[in-house]
Amino acid sequence: MITDAHIHLWRLARGDNVALSPSMAAIYRDFEPEDLKPKLDNAGIGRIVVVQAAETLAETNFTVGLARRFPWIAGIVAWIDPVSPSVREEAAALSWLPVVKGVRPVKDDNLTIAWMLDARNALGWKALAECGLSLDILVQNWRELPLAVHLARQNPGLSIILDHCGKPDIANGHFQPWADHINELAALPHVSCKLSGLMNCAARGATARDIEPYARHVIASFGARRVMWASDWPPLDLASDYATWWQVSQDVLTSLNEKDRAEVLSGTASRIYRLSD
Repeated sequence: MITDAHIHLWRLARGDNVALSPSMAAIYRDFEPEDLKPKLDNAGIGRIVVVQAAETLAETNFTVGLARRFPWIAGIVAWIDPVSPSVREEAAALSWLPVVKGVRPVKDDNLTIAWMLDARNALGWKALAECGLSLDILVQNWRELPLAVHLARQNPGLSIILDHCGKPDIANGHFQPWADHINELAALPHVSCKLSGLMNCAARGATARDIEPYARHVIASFGARRVMWASDWPPLDLASDYATWWQVSQDVLTSLNEKDRAEVLSGTASRIYRLSD
């Protein structure tokens, strides 16, 4: 079953999606499961993982409620505050919900991830590992990938997922030193990577030829068993659309053998996020 490992869903009236603004006209509206399902059906995608879009625990309740209504929501990556005085209990509560597979702690939309290296987070990272929750890392600027490397080296017992290939600067053709930083992360066996977000990193109208060098480097570095395909919808709509990214992905993955392609499209997400078949 093909899995989209990175989807956001939101309802603006809830009031906690503070990273959104009217200037983001293409995505400044409600995005509900009913909006997504036709796109999944057209691509033959059977299930999704929903990732936090608000910096609140309340959003997790909303998303869990959606998963109860729509069983093709196979997993949730929730928000958590790693320095919360009750982080152990909050992590335990999240892990008690079978649909919650991991967390993505974000602060001020992670314009920098330097905050994640604060020693005060250590108890939070330990709590995640003890509860069997994975950690998604959102890096908004590829220049901060060394910070992600440092964090991963400090937490070898924690399953870590790098979102959106670390956001390389495809639009300006900057391959290095992004590629070397990816190699550093890939050398750590507890780190995996999402093949997503690349259309947003490229110039408008990008094709598979523009995306392929970056995607192929990620797959070569991590190996297919540690790369999972995802759309990052609806932010994807700021640069492209679901059908276009799906076709670009198919073109990029054509060079893989059937087994490796299946890993990227389903196997890795199933394994890392412990999704039920």
